[in-house]
Amino acid sequence: MAAPCEDDDVVDNNIIDYFNREFGDDLKSLRKVEEIYNELSALKEDLEQKLSLASTEVPNEIKKAINNAESVQERVQSFCTEEECLKEEIAKHTEAMKPLIEELSQITNQVDELSRYTRYFGLIAKIDELSSSIQTALITETMWEAVEAFQDMTNLYTDLEISSCQNLLKFHKNTILFWYKILKTKIANDFEDVLKAIKWPFVTVTLSKTPTINQAEKRNEMASLFKKLLRLNLPSSLQRTRVLGNPTLGRLHIAPQVLPLQLMLKPLKKRFKYHFYGNRQTNSLEKPEWYFTQVLTWIRDHCDFLEKSIQPLLEEETNGRVVLDARVELMRGLVELVLEKMTADLPEIMYDEHLFTHLIDEALLFDRELRQNYSYPPNQPGALHILSQEEVFDKWLVVEKKYAMEKVDAMMSSTTAWRSQYRDIADVDELKVPECGESFMTLMLTITDRYKHLPQPQHKLRFLALQQELLEDFRTRLVQVMKQEAQNVLGQHYCSILNTAYYIVEILREWSELVFFLQLQFFKSEYDREDEMNQRLDDPPTMASSVQSLTDYSVAMDGSVIDINQVLDAMMESRLLLSLEETVFDCMIDLFDRLKNDMLKTIINYVFTDVKARSQPYRKDRWITLPSQQDIQGGVQGLSPTACEMFLVLKSHLQHVQGLVSKPLFTHFWQRLADKLNRFILDEVVLSNYFSDGGAAQLQFDLTRNLFPLFGDYTQKPDAYFRHIKEACILLNLKVGSAILLKQVLEVAIDHGTANGDPNATVTDPKAALYEIGVFKLTPDKSLQIISLRTNLSLG
Repeated sequence: MAAPCEDDDVVDNNIIDYFNREFGDDLKSLRKVEEIYNELSALKEDLEQKLSLASTEVPNEIKKAINNAESVQERVQSFCTEEECLKEEIAKHTEAMKPLIEELSQITNQVDELSRYTRYFGLIAKIDELSSSIQTALITETMWEAVEAFQDMTNLYTDLEISSCQNLLKFHKNTILFWYKILKTKIANDFEDVLKAIKWPFVTVTLSKTPTINQAEKRNEMASLFKKLLRLNLPSSLQRTRVLGNPTLGRLHIAPQVLPLQLMLKPLKKRFKYHFYGNRQTNSLEKPEWYFTQVLTWIRDHCDFLEKSIQPLLEEETNGRVVLDARVELMRGLVELVLEKMTADLPEIMYDEHLFTHLIDEALLFDRELRQNYSYPPNQPGALHILSQEEVFDKWLVVEKKYAMEKVDAMMSSTTAWRSQYRDIADVDELKVPECGESFMTLMLTITDRYKHLPQPQHKLRFLALQQELLEDFRTRLVQVMKQEAQNVLGQHYCSILNTAYYIVEILREWSELVFFLQLQFFKSEYDREDEMNQRLDDPPTMASSVQSLTDYSVAMDGSVIDINQVLDAMMESRLLLSLEETVFDCMIDLFDRLKNDMLKTIINYVFTDVKARSQPYRKDRWITLPSQQDIQGGVQGLSPTACEMFLVLKSHLQHVQGLVSKPLFTHFWQRLADKLNRFILDEVVLSNYFSDGGAAQLQFDLTRNLFPLFGDYTQKPDAYFRHIKEACILLNLKVGSAILLKQVLEVAIDHGTANGDPNATVTDPKAALYEIGVFKLTPDKSLQIISLRTNLSLG
């Protein structure tokens, strides 16, 4: 009973709140009673109407929905009944029709079998018909019809290749091969006769003969026979696998030429084997250039005819598309002869280093001329493919290293090894590279040219390793000679070694940016990555622990699982990118650069030590007692007598080193020497003495009028390299009043920066004060120390 009371209380409270909200504390607002009454009455009537409408319409809708559901249920039951009836009827009908279906199936199978027999015999009849057409064409000598019938026969075979009728395919295949042999023999004989008539091949002997009268007619006949032979193609499945005489050539996968070009190559192959096999004098292991030159001569003599007469025929058969290049096809056939000859001779030649190196040299020249002068495609096998065979290549690398070492020995032992070849030509001899250094880099360039066009990257990398080994050997030799010359660092040999090291560094940096060596760096990084992955796979525990640690780390990041393969791929890609930022010569560049820097530092220290030793009287001068310019007799100021020897020695060393080292090295030399002298004079002369007016003026004269001009031959602003002592002279020669003020500013600024300074005092920026008088390099502390060395300042 408590719940209704609570509801009544809520209603009463709502009513009270409503009246308070509408009328408030203003009695005049009671005028709104009638208005509120009317409004509430209208609201009440509206609610009663809606309630009445809902109480009358909703039951009708519900009843209607129930009726519809019952109707649908009855229809579903009806459909289910009909379904059962249909199932029974279908089962009865199927059972009744089963004998008829079996009978019809047998008849259908028989019809299908008869249809296959019909098609089978139809195909046999078609093959016989085409055979008859070929035979008739041969009898009537209408070869085009025979070739077209043969093409139809091969096209039919191509369509039937997927058939399971093996006997039919065998019969068809034998028929094709039968007619192919006959047609090929017939047309090939006619084609060879025509080639002889037009004096093919165009060698010296045939060119000297009197040409036949009907050349145009014979060339037209040749073109017709050429096209017939082009169309006389076997299906790819019937073409015999080409068996080459040597397994080495088999690994090169040399594709055969088209039939007419094979026939055109036949007399050239016959001549090649006649001259370069057997007991002929031209078959000499010592003269591989004979057959290389012969092949190049044949290519040169026949290129024009192939481009003008044969290439149009090939394009005509392919509707203008350049599928085959007649010139390249001829070159492929002739190069194959060269490869066979090299393969046959190499087993004997490899045991004679002289013959072997001569063959390599000639093969490299042949391959270069073939590809550069005759545009032989880089993807086609050449002489370098034979030299890249494992046993041959290993021997080549050994011989290459041996001869390179012998050449380096000869370079280093030459009496002119440390002399520049261009020493008498000033414009050319800026680098002053000695003969041995230039010869060595020429050797390196020659080796690069020899292996640059090798077909496989791994072979190029092995040659690159040989170059790096030679570079390290040469560097070691330079270090040995340098140590022998260590007692004479300003001698010609020592400076020539320095020039050589600098020259090699610069050349290697240029090479490192070439596309060829960038590609080698990429290949090297790829191989290194593969080796690393293989090592990881060969060490499963390490690999598993690495992957587990990566898994633990990746899961611990945010609770989600990261694909470990993606993590490893990202790591490897990152390492690959880092490796590509390197170059193949980085290690050698660092070593030679270190040698160069050490030697240059030694020369600088030697010169500086000598100058320093001659400077002792100058450092001990009584700068505090030197007279001012006004007190000097005659009024003309001159160089300090104690500085003469020091500056003369410095000038002599500068001129001597300039004549021995390269221009870039000399620039580094005098700039570093100037920096050491700058700091030395500041510490040992300026900061170690006190200066009167005359002493400060004399120091400034010695430096600005004598020391700086010594370097004026090498730069327009030599004083820029002596900033510290130049600014020290400014401070020492500053007018007394300005110097006193500057000293006060510096002292206040420095004291303000310590505990003794007044934190509330106004401090002038000491750097700004120094900048105003042209002092930029010296610190305020150092500047105050220099000003304090003046004896003419009095603050009292």
